[in-house]
Amino acid sequence: MNKKLLIIILLLATFTTIGFASAYFSTSSNMKNKFETEDYNLKINGSGGTYKSFGLTINNGKATLPTPTKSGYTFQGYSNSKNGDILYSVNINNVDDINDKEIYAQYKTITYSISYDLNGGSISGQKNNYNVEDTITLPNPTRKGYTFTGWTGTGLSSPTKNVTISKGSTGNRSYKANWSVNYYTVNYYVNNSLWATRSVAYNSSVENLNAQSSLDIYHTFHGWSGWVDKMPDYNINLYANITESYCALITGHGPYGNAQALLNVFKSAGWSGRIEEAPSAPGNYWVVTDYTLTRAQADIQRNYIANNTNYTNYNYPYLYWVAVDCTNGVGDTWTRSLGQKTFKSQY
Repeated sequence: MNKKLLIIILLLATFTTIGFASAYFSTSSNMKNKFETEDYNLKINGSGGTYKSFGLTINNGKATLPTPTKSGYTFQGYSNSKNGDILYSVNINNVDDINDKEIYAQYKTITYSISYDLNGGSISGQKNNYNVEDTITLPNPTRKGYTFTGWTGTGLSSPTKNVTISKGSTGNRSYKANWSVNYYTVNYYVNNSLWATRSVAYNSSVENLNAQSSLDIYHTFHGWSGWVDKMPDYNINLYANITESYCALITGHGPYGNAQALLNVFKSAGWSGRIEEAPSAPGNYWVVTDYTLTRAQADIQRNYIANNTNYTNYNYPYLYWVAVDCTNGVGDTWTRSLGQKTFKSQY
């Protein structure tokens, strides 16, 4: 006498929805609600997986069970409990081993790779793989002189800074770091005063400004202290290297006594000088300083001796011309007529 076999396959529709569906299957290719066969009662739980084929074959006491699929997992076999050890494959040599039991599909998570194109940057703490049960937030990379603008790659339509691989995700993933170059400030100082500024991109050439335009002819610009060819990843201050031309002051020549009187005027102002015979007028003498005066100091001395020498008659100390000679080759001469207090430039 034939007996009824009740075969129930419990299905989990998707990995996000928990629910069971049941059906009855015949051992042939024709699906029926009930069928007559030997006295077997089989119950198969897909444990969240789905079955694309519901075929089950029993022949001579052996059974071939359906294979479920589950996103992010590889099917390993069946066990007698939800989290039990794997005891059965899909090929059952003795169907009595699973008769009157509920057996459960068991899975192993698939490991997927995460690859990174850092595009010149560096990173730490990154995960290089994941599985469907993980939730991973990508760390942000760093790059000298650049600002990270976000990741592009798998599942991203535009650069994104905060990228999380959510639980339930599957598939190998690749990401590329995107950057924007940083700009830093160059401050140019002339005589310790800010003269100019420039905003320069990291690792770009720094503009070599010529500060001579801000100086007079008695000062010479020789480049920048702290100079760099390429912009570093911080603001920089550059200071102009300047040398100043020094000048000697020369008084008009005359008798030695007059030169001595003029030297006393120098000394009364706290300056130094010496009496020399004038090369252009042998037997006549003048007072000359060393090349230690700035042009500004030479002008002060000239104005001082103009106010402290005799211009109304030829008595000592009489002075009718004064000259300045500087190390940069620039000179000037001033003269005054008898009775005239101030000097007038000859140039």
